[in-house]
Amino acid sequence: MNSIQSFEIAIIGGSFSGLSAALSLVRSLRNIVVIDSGNPCNQNTPASHNFITHDGTNPKLIREKTIYDLSKYPNFHSIYGEVNSIEKSDKGFLLKGNGIPLLQADKIIFATGLKDVLPEIPGFAESWGKSILHCPYCHGYEVVGKTTGLWMNENGVFEHAKFLKHWGKEITVYTNGPIQFSEEEEVKLKKEGVSFITEKVKTLIHDKGQLTSIQFVSGKETPLDVLYARVPMVQHSSLPESLGCKILPSGHLEVSNFYETNLPGVYAVGDMASIFRSVAHAVHSGNIAGAMLNRAMILS
Repeated sequence: MNSIQSFEIAIIGGSFSGLSAALSLVRSLRNIVVIDSGNPCNQNTPASHNFITHDGTNPKLIREKTIYDLSKYPNFHSIYGEVNSIEKSDKGFLLKGNGIPLLQADKIIFATGLKDVLPEIPGFAESWGKSILHCPYCHGYEVVGKTTGLWMNENGVFEHAKFLKHWGKEITVYTNGPIQFSEEEEVKLKKEGVSFITEKVKTLIHDKGQLTSIQFVSGKETPLDVLYARVPMVQHSSLPESLGCKILPSGHLEVSNFYETNLPGVYAVGDMASIFRSVAHAVHSGNIAGAMLNRAMILS
């Protein structure tokens, strides 16, 4: 039988929220392990913004610096691999997976994040995180004044388009087919001066992820520099739900103010448990979860 490595806390996911929780916990003298598959949602993004001391820094460099800092603590351990099953045990939880040893943990922090479901249109995935963006707070300043579009076809489009006009005065909504939002929203868009194009899109033309134009099935082509996109998101990992964590109608995990799920001793941090998708919020949630989990363990 394979030997079991035991830790007080296993953090599943090693991007910003997971590493922030790790730092909070190792400084609280906890013996922890971070298991990461090396697939962060912002891996295509060349620069992180709106995070103090690191504005404009490549997120990969921030993660590498964080791991370097964590490696100075003897109670920090990291494993590259993927957890594919978690079982409850008498001592807590038993973790199994690809490329990892058998692990025993008293507590768990999920930091596995959300996965964006991108449309299967040539150029979309290649430009995602570079010139196809999800957040003006993260990237809007850098694209002010550029030819801007919004990829969206659902109710709420008016609010999103009006919001984006703060960073780009002229916004074109691309619905990629017949309009799915209400006639009321369509009227509001027109009054706001927002144009929309309903033609089916053939491809997004780009140069190494930087958009230059959008081409339609009809053959028509229009210039485009930046495209904000509202795309579906799903949990990157099915582990929390299979373990019994409650999922909200929004698709996020239900957590307390201190990021504990409905399962005692199981926490979830980052965008998997919040509508906010930013480095700053990920770091905040991890820090709070680590501190409050340590407090709960002391007082239990």
